[in-house]
Amino acid sequence: MRQETPKPGLSRRSLLGAFAGVVASADARVHRAWAEVARTAPITHNTFDKKSVELRPFVGRNVALLLKSDRVTDGLVIERVLSAIDRAWDWYRGYFGRTPTIHSAHAGKATIAEVEGTCGSACGLLGFTGIELSSATMSRLLMEASLDRYNQAVFYELGRNFWFFAEPLQPMPRGAFTTGFAHVHRFYSMEAAGLVGAPWDDNLDFDGFRHLILVDLMDRYLADSTLTWGNTLGASKVPATPYSWIAPDHLAAAFFHRIRREDRKSVE
Repeated sequence: MRQETPKPGLSRRSLLGAFAGVVASADARVHRAWAEVARTAPITHNTFDKKSVELRPFVGRNVALLLKSDRVTDGLVIERVLSAIDRAWDWYRGYFGRTPTIHSAHAGKATIAEVEGTCGSACGLLGFTGIELSSATMSRLLMEASLDRYNQAVFYELGRNFWFFAEPLQPMPRGAFTTGFAHVHRFYSMEAAGLVGAPWDDNLDFDGFRHLILVDLMDRYLADSTLTWGNTLGASKVPATPYSWIAPDHLAAAFFHRIRREDRKSVE
């Protein structure tokens, strides 16, 4: 049998091999670049309870993410998280026309720091810059961002940073409305930033969580003519619901949402 003499040029296999080599090379360059970022020297950060910790900074447009020095980081994930929070910050600033007073900052950016022993799983200063996330909450934020979806905690805490309304709401039960403000604006900021919310837990997805708080809870309130502000929010109670975790501040968030929706209708 006569054998054909191979002709010069790239076969399909060699072309794919060459392409794979280019991709691998580019991927290696990206990983080297992020490795250099990861070797950036830690900074000293003062926590809310006045302790000094060494954290590694990653700086975005509006915020600086401060992570534990021994945390293994992924460049793409960090980039996604910074971009998501920066966009949410842009929305808060544009919607309220002002920014929080500087309290905790790095390189002129508001800090979001990984801190053990903070006030709960996450903590944000009222009207001032500064958010602390526990390591578990930070891990959840980074893990979900690897799937290009976002845990809601940090966006909730931004709502506390952007809370400027204690004075005009003095006659109201401010605790519920302060927290309710953060609850509702978490959803608005994430929507404006074009973010997909991560599941609330194993049994409730993000959209279901949003509906329960902002819509279902208000529907339950309106369906019972015996309920008033006084015997619900004023008494730190909520309408009957099968969910034990529903709290008065969730009802306050539902009121904020209803008022905003009705205000939009009146403008239209």
